[in-house]
Amino acid sequence: MTVSLSDPAPSLPTWFRWAQLVRIPTVFTVIAQVLAAFLVAAGTSDDAIAAWPLAALILVAAIFAYWAGMILNDLWDLDEDRVERPSRPLPSGAISVSTARTAGWSLLFLSIITAGIAGWVSTADRPLTFAPPVIAAALAVGVVLYNGPLKQTPVAPLMMGLCRLLCFLLGASPLMIVGTAEFSQPQIWFPTHISALAAGFGVYITGITTIARGETAGGNRSDVAIGLVVAVLGAALLAVSPRLAPVGTAWAFLPDGRFAILVGLITLPVLMRGFQTLRDPHPAVVQNLVRSGILNVIAYSAVIALITAGMGWALGIFVLAFAATLTAARFRVT
Repeated sequence: MTVSLSDPAPSLPTWFRWAQLVRIPTVFTVIAQVLAAFLVAAGTSDDAIAAWPLAALILVAAIFAYWAGMILNDLWDLDEDRVERPSRPLPSGAISVSTARTAGWSLLFLSIITAGIAGWVSTADRPLTFAPPVIAAALAVGVVLYNGPLKQTPVAPLMMGLCRLLCFLLGASPLMIVGTAEFSQPQIWFPTHISALAAGFGVYITGITTIARGETAGGNRSDVAIGLVVAVLGAALLAVSPRLAPVGTAWAFLPDGRFAILVGLITLPVLMRGFQTLRDPHPAVVQNLVRSGILNVIAYSAVIALITAGMGWALGIFVLAFAATLTAARFRVT
């Protein structure tokens, strides 16, 4: 059956409406980001494969958190959506508010539980860790703060960036050394290059979210300009982060200048669209910029996987870009 976003709510199947609600194309960016983080934390492709149960669990935890955020976003924006986006699943009545509320909070809770399980599954002689549920709980707090009290404040883009930072750390967390099995001297420690990569994603998404503040009524040129500068700074941090790895770190490809060039080439289309948006900050132009900016997370994750685990993993992650692009033709991204 062919469906259209302009069809009345009763003509759309339930699964389609739920896919609309959680903005299904963007979940592929979360999958890519978590896989890249897991590969960096594992160190080698073989170690990542040996710990695949942890990767599966932490992927589920991250997806649950992201979907919860999308649902809670529409719940808090319901009054605005009734005016500006009446065809969305909640204002149209296709999905009841009570059902969405139950699903959103349940997914947030299940995210923490699943992350906790990931920390207590022992694979490849790795120690147990409470890092995953701690990071998942922090991410849940960030999701609630962004969608709730901070949504209409100037710090909202920063909070969204923090959520993406925590998403990357969540992907790495099952493989982090945290105290001991007896929890003596508990501490969560991430190597410098992993923390820097997470910060790079966070800064980049802060910039994209700043641009997105004008996606409905038309962009503010100041927001677009500031957002572009912040996004480029985030990309630059991604480009240099692998060089902060400890001496002796095993790389499939050395993260030298070629890696920085790849990151720059990925960023270039966003920068060019950004200049176009500065000339014509029309809502559709802003939305296209934000869409490409968000989906760029997949490309960044792919090149991180390339230097960490090789071409096969990089191509596997990059394929997610095609899935995201295909679904973006049917479902709203921004």
